[in-house]
Amino acid sequence: MSFKLLYTNLAGPQGDFLVDPTVTFEAGQIGTLQGAGTGSSLPQVTLAGTTTGGIPLGVIDDNKTTQFLATVVGEVIPSGSANLNNANVVSGTLAFTAGTADPSATLAGVSYVNGTLAAATTLPGVTVNYSYVIPGKAGDDTTLASGKCTLWLQPGEYATDVYEVAAGTGTAVAYTIGGPLFSSSNSKLTSVDETPGTGNSIGYVTKVPTNGNPFLHFYKV
Repeated sequence: MSFKLLYTNLAGPQGDFLVDPTVTFEAGQIGTLQGAGTGSSLPQVTLAGTTTGGIPLGVIDDNKTTQFLATVVGEVIPSGSANLNNANVVSGTLAFTAGTADPSATLAGVSYVNGTLAAATTLPGVTVNYSYVIPGKAGDDTTLASGKCTLWLQPGEYATDVYEVAAGTGTAVAYTIGGPLFSSSNSKLTSVDETPGTGNSIGYVTKVPTNGNPFLHFYKV
């Protein structure tokens, strides 16, 4: 739910554009530009995904969402416990980083609403990544008054806790310093290139997220 500007080559964002009224997003997601509609020559920010022009152009610096998510990296599951530290886990984001040889089978017994595991608790040294809906925190639309969205286009270093933590099979998305970053189908940063050969890299990792500090630092090219 957080996005930080560390430094850029310019003093301010290069883009303050109209926003696609049909999309929702959190600051830190990846955006691109499209035409604002029939007969209009104005650009409009929409989510990049992996297909819109194949080019993730920048990082969104506004919120347009009904709920906020938080990211957990490397949470240790105590021996004999079946409980995560948080409930309301977002389906598809739970990923085992250690302690289980068959994460996809382990996922079958998960309660995402309650934040509980199943077979994983019988294995020693289980650690997990996941995202969860922050309880009691309503969403926000910082584009509502202006109908515009800030899109950071220029090279610089940024940090966010909005990124992919799971590969969809119960295994974690791994980040390494200097490794390339791409826009996922959810328009979030990921180290997994879902469209190889399209040249859609948006930057590279400068600091990996940890259990104590879940922020991913990256340089946007």
